[in-house]
Amino acid sequence: MYSIKNYYWLILLLSCCSNSLAQTTCTQDDLLNKIGTWKKNEDYLSPGKNYTETIKPEIVKRLDKIQQIIHEAYPQPKGMEVKWKHQIYGTPPFKSGTVTYSFWAQLFEYGCDAITHKPVLYDESDDDIYVFVNHFDRFVLYDTSMRVGNLYVALMFPRVGKLKDVDLFQISLVRGDERFIIISHDGQLPYTPLTQKQYLAALKRKLQNEENSILDRSLKAAKNDEQKSNAEKYWTSHYDPKIKLIDDYLSKTSEEELNQVALVKDMMDFKKFYSEKEGGRMPVILNTNYFNSKQPPYWPQFLLVYWTWNDGEGPAGGLLRPVAPDMNVCCPVSKYFKESMEQNLDVNALRQLLNK
Repeated sequence: MYSIKNYYWLILLLSCCSNSLAQTTCTQDDLLNKIGTWKKNEDYLSPGKNYTETIKPEIVKRLDKIQQIIHEAYPQPKGMEVKWKHQIYGTPPFKSGTVTYSFWAQLFEYGCDAITHKPVLYDESDDDIYVFVNHFDRFVLYDTSMRVGNLYVALMFPRVGKLKDVDLFQISLVRGDERFIIISHDGQLPYTPLTQKQYLAALKRKLQNEENSILDRSLKAAKNDEQKSNAEKYWTSHYDPKIKLIDDYLSKTSEEELNQVALVKDMMDFKKFYSEKEGGRMPVILNTNYFNSKQPPYWPQFLLVYWTWNDGEGPAGGLLRPVAPDMNVCCPVSKYFKESMEQNLDVNALRQLLNK
């Protein structure tokens, strides 16, 4: 049986433990109050066309200027450590005469350790910044079966608004954790959006070429006339209705509308054009007139700035939860980084780096 004295010591012990836990509990505010640093990592060098070792100092000089501008947008990493590097790699756009290179920063977040209840630095990152110079990297992917003249057609990612005075693109309309902008000169763009008429003509040729190629292989593989007839009926029934939809639209639509920018969801076939609110995206070709091949190849002619952040969804691709996680609760550290980039990035300062 416990005495009053025993109870006193028990209460005192519980109180001490409670105070100790309170003192060692790690919160999101603790993480935000931990100010990280910017540190440079070893450069990555795997140069592409038009590169020579003699121009490396010029490339490094420009990447350092880019780093300064990005650093000014996010000067005090809250709850993060930033590691950045120069990168020289990539394939220059068709006949641009440029050298391609980039700036890359990985932002490693602090989290609360479940055992020590203290901030601990994670060794993997969902937060990145890239600035690609003179190339689109993976953000403009060409369909090599679809052309306008001798230029391949690509489908841009969804345009979701503006950042300062430039178009803001988002990788997915389902999961919004990756965005980019393209900074160009003189009110021009390094790509050309296709009109409805241009797009439908290119898509029709693509479908006709596919039909002819597949049918030719099927007829060669057929063992008798019946198999040839069945193959021809099957593939014409598959492709001809798609081509008819294009012909019908072209014949019934005014020239004024056909000269509007095309907005589509994919480049597999055609049903209708969409608004951007419906998920419509621009099919584009490279604007070869944009580039000045007489300039030194290392001069930046356009920049693609990309950033991604931890949105609380988990693995790449997203968990597609019914309700997106509240970043104020799950990810205030990453939220602060995202908002710093989008509010503080000096687009004009980056534009001033072009063509010099």
